[in-house]
Amino acid sequence: MNGLLANVALTVTAFGLMPFFKKAAIEAGSTPGEVAIVTLVVAACVSLLILGRQQPSSLGQLVRGRHVVPLMLIGVLAGGLVTLLVSYALTITTATNRSLFQAAYPAATLLFAYAMLGERLSLPQYLSIAAIMLGLLLMNGLGEGVNFGLGFGLLALTMPLIGFSDVYGKRLTDDIPPVLVASGRNLYGALFVLLLAPWLWTVSVPALTGLLWLAAAGTAQAIGVWTFYRALESGQASLVASLTATAPLVTVLAEVGVLGLELGKWQWAGVAVVVLAAFELGRRERV
Repeated sequence: MNGLLANVALTVTAFGLMPFFKKAAIEAGSTPGEVAIVTLVVAACVSLLILGRQQPSSLGQLVRGRHVVPLMLIGVLAGGLVTLLVSYALTITTATNRSLFQAAYPAATLLFAYAMLGERLSLPQYLSIAAIMLGLLLMNGLGEGVNFGLGFGLLALTMPLIGFSDVYGKRLTDDIPPVLVASGRNLYGALFVLLLAPWLWTVSVPALTGLLWLAAAGTAQAIGVWTFYRALESGQASLVASLTATAPLVTVLAEVGVLGLELGKWQWAGVAVVVLAAFELGRRERV
């Protein structure tokens, strides 16, 4: 249990700081393309270092064998496309909004687990999913009129991508170690955005401050994904997903304390509803 809680704590901290670091990089002048490319390249490098240290014999499985295609799929969806969507969304919304969608990912994961693995959902879990959606609406201005802006839409698209990738990745951990799944996700996500680099990279020399923030974001992503799969290895998926949903608290504290973000009462209510509902969602009844 101590190992599980330690991995969850690292995941929560890393996933909570990651959107804050990306938002800080954008505030420093980084473009969405730079955010996507640098973050994933750094995450891939850090993941490969971790894999090389933890299980060097598994490095070859990243490029050969029957698991290459599944790892590529997870990397393109959860790594490449999600990173691109989030990077562009952060130019027109806050890191707190990004992290709140992250809190809703357990809902998407449970829905895909039902579709792909045959897991059933209880009525309280459906109610929790509805509460999470309500919290997201509150965060995006329900108290002052619903505002379904572009940033909301881009972040909403990440939910099915993450939900599918998490369930698919969970299947893979039956055959390969979690650190390999995490490395494949970051590596192929980086290769995907590098293929798009000619269209994404808009300046010749990025600002040093932005690069430092992005290096921090990439490191946080590598650590967060790695410890997330480690936690899944030793604990129930529903428990891990609900605990890691507390990451928005880290983002809120960082963005309010460092960037001076001011949240209204409805936004704070949205934060509370999403986090509390995510906790409740993780308390899955055994069928």
